[in-house]
Amino acid sequence: MNLKRKTLLRDIGCLVLAGVVIVGLYMYLTASSLHFVSDREIEINSVVDFSKFLKDVKGGDIHDVKIDSSAVNVKKIGEYQVIYKYQDEEVKLKVKVVDTTAPEFEVQTQSVALHQTIDPSKLVKNIKDASQTTVNFAKKYNFNQIGEQEVEVIVSDEYKNSATQKVKVKVVEDKKAPVIIAGNASVIVGSTIDLKSLVSIKDDLDDKPTLTVEAGQFDVQKQGSYQVKYLAADASGNQSEKTIIIQVIDKTGEDEKVVYLTFDDGPSHYTPQVLDILDRYHCKATFFITGMNSAYRKYISIAHDKGHTIGLHTYSHSYSKVYASVDAYFKDLEKVGQLAKDYIGFVPKYIRFPGGSSNAVSKKYTKGIMSKLTKMVEEKGYIYYDWNAENGDGYAKMSQSEMYKRATSSSAKKIMILMHDANGKQNTVDTLPKIIEYYQKKGYTFKAIDDSSIVPHQHVNN
Repeated sequence: MNLKRKTLLRDIGCLVLAGVVIVGLYMYLTASSLHFVSDREIEINSVVDFSKFLKDVKGGDIHDVKIDSSAVNVKKIGEYQVIYKYQDEEVKLKVKVVDTTAPEFEVQTQSVALHQTIDPSKLVKNIKDASQTTVNFAKKYNFNQIGEQEVEVIVSDEYKNSATQKVKVKVVEDKKAPVIIAGNASVIVGSTIDLKSLVSIKDDLDDKPTLTVEAGQFDVQKQGSYQVKYLAADASGNQSEKTIIIQVIDKTGEDEKVVYLTFDDGPSHYTPQVLDILDRYHCKATFFITGMNSAYRKYISIAHDKGHTIGLHTYSHSYSKVYASVDAYFKDLEKVGQLAKDYIGFVPKYIRFPGGSSNAVSKKYTKGIMSKLTKMVEEKGYIYYDWNAENGDGYAKMSQSEMYKRATSSSAKKIMILMHDANGKQNTVDTLPKIIEYYQKKGYTFKAIDDSSIVPHQHVNN
């Protein structure tokens, strides 16, 4: 009995051993040749060598493995699949794109009014991180004592990574009232207008000063000249006020003979001379401004206060920059729009393309861009103007007699003349009085562009 039992146990042991050997052999023969590391995370926005996830290759070399990582977006957090191919074998490996890096940033000292608060984001700059960030104070601070105070700011990203730095805040007594930037304006009778949109406010310490409008007898449904008062106050109680004149005007009649003088590329040292001539002849005009000649920018507000219209031309007037792309154009337009707002209180909606809508030079930089821009500017609420007459001062070596002849060659009832008040336009200044006198004798009046003006468009060539 004992012998039989021993024999049975021996046979069972042999069978188990044989099974283990067979299973082991099977696993050896069928096991993957590719062995991977356990850490399969990728830092967002990093440059990745996907072979680093391979630990070794059985019977081969890592460089013999073909890797397809096309499904991985290293700019976006998430789980992705990388395909590894070796001989007849294919392995799909899951990898994760993660963000474990804290934001990098610099700090900058700022001032705050006594007993007021400051946005912590004003104390940081040049934040570098792969995701959206928020800026907060490390704790609640009170700025109730004049002098420097050290605070801590924390910059955190969407994935709970954060960094902290110390920065000083200057607590000062605020005695300066807000500055109201506004000039006289005109609107068409019956139109819709937000009186607050005609002004902007600047304050050195308060980002959001309050604005109150005292409209008085203003009635957009009735033609006339109205005084409108604006009052601004900052958080420290400093107040200022400014009164402007708003003309409510009727639309230009079909039979009325009107000349719209338009000046591009200014302001420059010629702009005050042009303004003096317009004053002398009681004429209004339109200035399509640029960001050049910063020393003469004050004439943007001076021209506006005199009742002339400010339009937008371009900030840089560099065709290669402006027409590099649709985005480049609108960035330039927004920049010159902000410049105008700094001086007249709002962003004008009247614009003129560099070179006009018919320019072909833009084709050199972006094919078809003008066809897109002429539609897009109108979708964004702008009105673009070309011209139906010119004095030719945009051409080289144009004599005064030739300029006069070109500028006075139109007999249309509504004439929009292209001129320039940029550097080097002395002939424009010298011939301007004669051109005005010519049309005044013909019974024309001179107006600035408004919503009632003609809107000449030329053929788009790109």
